[in-house]
Amino acid sequence: MDDVVIRASRPADMSAVADLRWRWSVDEDGRGPTVTREEYREAMTAFAGEHADSHRCVVAERGGVVLGMAWLALNARPPVPHRPRGRVAAELQSVYVHPDLRGGGVANDLVAALLDVADEAGAERVVVHSSVVGESLYRRLGFGDARLLLQRPPED
Repeated sequence: MDDVVIRASRPADMSAVADLRWRWSVDEDGRGPTVTREEYREAMTAFAGEHADSHRCVVAERGGVVLGMAWLALNARPPVPHRPRGRVAAELQSVYVHPDLRGGGVANDLVAALLDVADEAGAERVVVHSSVVGESLYRRLGFGDARLLLQRPPED
């Protein structure tokens, strides 16, 4: 989509980013919120400000309206003898595109922008916990199965 701009988010975007996440969680997935929409906007804005060193957000904008988002969490890792200045691992999070823009490559462009950020940060690896729908996108971008990446799921 030629009229969509992918760019780093700004503090003023966080209400729109929160609205996208609200739409995804509440409207599409049917999860019941425990706060008002305005309280959630405030929480997202606070999160972005408090985690500016460890989390990057990019947005997809069309006509001045934010219609897509993706986050990258950068996690410092202890140094090793061959990298005494430390290491970085990265995780893609909360990749979402408004239904009006789906199918046009916007999610691909959002993720590609964050992969560039990960590369600039020197990330040794980038991981993602994908939905079934998103799996083909990540595989096209070079993600594959990691045999020894284990996780402990939360207790319900």
